[in-house]
Amino acid sequence: MNVRGKLVNYFFYLIILMFVVIGCKHTEKVVILKKIKHYSVGRVIKMVNDRSLKYETLSVRKVNISFSNEGKVTSVRGSYKIRRDSIIQVYAQKLSIPVGKVEVTSDSFKVVYFIDQKVFLGKNSYLSKLLGIDVDFGVLQALLSNKLFSFRQDTKEKDFKDYVCEIEDNMYKITSIRDRKLKRLNKNEEALERYRSRLDVGHLIKQDIFIDADSFVVKKMVFNDLDTNKGVKLEFSRYEKVMEQWFPGLIEIALTGQKKIELSLEMSKVSLNDENNFGFSYSPKFNTQIIE
Repeated sequence: MNVRGKLVNYFFYLIILMFVVIGCKHTEKVVILKKIKHYSVGRVIKMVNDRSLKYETLSVRKVNISFSNEGKVTSVRGSYKIRRDSIIQVYAQKLSIPVGKVEVTSDSFKVVYFIDQKVFLGKNSYLSKLLGIDVDFGVLQALLSNKLFSFRQDTKEKDFKDYVCEIEDNMYKITSIRDRKLKRLNKNEEALERYRSRLDVGHLIKQDIFIDADSFVVKKMVFNDLDTNKGVKLEFSRYEKVMEQWFPGLIEIALTGQKKIELSLEMSKVSLNDENNFGFSYSPKFNTQIIE
């Protein structure tokens, strides 16, 4: 496998681990249909942010992942830790054998691949190029620490600009494109192209965030690439309290596109503000490559 192929595989695995904590904290309860008060996008986002995780360091020391690719199931284990606005470190192993680890800072990354004894160094802009989405340190940190984020169609605009808030399935739904507008665009290629040109984007991604109407925590996130017909759906359950803040114990992820990939992620040993060791060493004998 060539260097790019290994990086694609490893970064795909990294993103899987990153999705582990996109999360959103609330207790399981019997759903009772009731009248939900309409709020603006800004009001809902503020209430979600007020209840989001507050920390200086975050550690998830045990993540069990069941990975199904076209029906073939594999199990792996991982962990990660964050120093807020500074460092993200992700570790992975198969059974008791270390597979690799990643460190991401505000502008660069290191990937250590133990099996081939190689180290890859690069700028975070490479990750965006590799994945085809605008991914920076802030997005990765948000994914891992339960912060709301948006894939801005125009990077010059503020997060959630032009998003709208609807009520669906007894939850608040914050969406980047209304369903009825999307149906109109899909029926008219010229209108879709004009919309894309106005936003000045290569890929048009529809983002839907479903928020519990009582506790104002995210229960589901759905991303659909309208150009490639690829999508990601994340659902959260089995919440537990960590220092009086809710954290999911189970996340189920479905990736759709050319292949059907499903993941079940169980998390435990979560702690806040007790991690001091952010050392990141590897053997000087490992072959180091610069990725551009």
